[in-house]
Amino acid sequence: MQMNPLGRQCTAVFMTHGTFAPDTANPRPADGGSGCWPIGVWTFSVTTASNDCTPAPELASQYQFKGTATLNEDGDPVQSFTYMTDPAARNIVKVSEGGTGLCEGEVQLFSADGLKVWLLKPELNADNSISGDGEYGVFSTNQWPY
Repeated sequence: MQMNPLGRQCTAVFMTHGTFAPDTANPRPADGGSGCWPIGVWTFSVTTASNDCTPAPELASQYQFKGTATLNEDGDPVQSFTYMTDPAARNIVKVSEGGTGLCEGEVQLFSADGLKVWLLKPELNADNSISGDGEYGVFSTNQWPY
């Protein structure tokens, strides 16, 4: 199922800020170059910049996810991400290189009925601080893709 942004009923916009704790037991590979190495724990909070939803979106006091790396059969690192704030929540977590930081995270959270969606985009900076933004929407149709 694809998300249907046309069914959006309201929107809130967020700012994210926090810190990144690199996994010192799993450092960047020696030949890994520079750029995005998101392995460790991302901890951030969210503040509302604007909102036209009633009621206002519920926000956790903080959000956390962890990046880990394992080696595939060729010995190359494979990254995976685990949402730690509420592992039972419907979530999708991924990280890519880019944004205005070294890495840009993407945490998508879905209400049980799939009608409320939080999209949080924390960005990892060189000093291990996290900045970024996000948004929330209420939809008329289920947005959970699975």
